[in-house]
Amino acid sequence: MSPRGADFDPITLIARLTERDLTVIDLLARHKIATTAILRAVVGFPSRRAANLRLRALCDLGLLRRFRLPATGTVRFVLDWHGQIIWAVRQGQRAPTRRDADLVIQHIIFSAHRAHKEGVNEFLAHLHTSVRAAGDVRVTEWLNEADAAGTGLIGVRPDAAGALTWDDGRELRFWYEHDRGTETLARLVETVDRYRTARLALAHSRTLLIGVPGSRRLDHLLTAAPIPAGLTVAAHVTVPLPPISHEDATPALRIDQPCWRVLGDAEPCSLHELARRVSPK
Repeated sequence: MSPRGADFDPITLIARLTERDLTVIDLLARHKIATTAILRAVVGFPSRRAANLRLRALCDLGLLRRFRLPATGTVRFVLDWHGQIIWAVRQGQRAPTRRDADLVIQHIIFSAHRAHKEGVNEFLAHLHTSVRAAGDVRVTEWLNEADAAGTGLIGVRPDAAGALTWDDGRELRFWYEHDRGTETLARLVETVDRYRTARLALAHSRTLLIGVPGSRRLDHLLTAAPIPAGLTVAAHVTVPLPPISHEDATPALRIDQPCWRVLGDAEPCSLHELARRVSPK
């Protein structure tokens, strides 16, 4: 019988899924929504065709649901009912009803914060594309908003947190703030200052990375924001994730690209160099 039938058996289906399938489910469970380009970048599908075929198969199994927004035409994916069940089973949690699953999906699709969440997830995709091209560095941590809130902060809720680890032992642990320009510059500066006052004493500090929507916004931030003592803050202008049709596109955000501006420094630097500055190695 089709996995969409009433006798759906999650344990049997889990045994049929690949590690890549389970990674897709894990990503969407934790980060809610993704385009094909994001999934391909993070999960590592070898080609556009492979990504399209497998994602379509996961939709047919009731694990993913795809939808297309009229404004952009870009396909998005969220976890469908059976995908939410698989996630719950693997986490030892109670499986959702179909009604509960549909409510979760509707909340994601129609959320006022959907575009913001997609922007955060695009940064994750950029990092994965970049480290795959570099070869000597890995994304060793990526926490969603809820989990990032537990990384030693009081009164601040980062959009995400993560870590890059190089083969030579260097590490860049960071919080990430995604600025779409929808709030005032004063509010953004206030957010930066809150990180200074909200940090707890931790064995490993983190760098605050900020993505801003344009060079003018970046210049204004560098001018207006005070340099927070004991906290490294670096900002850059966000760039679009290349569409999945660009099979061999050069990473739009390279690890060695000097596109980050550190508060208090005149010269731009790369994430590679930033890790060298802050890592104890």
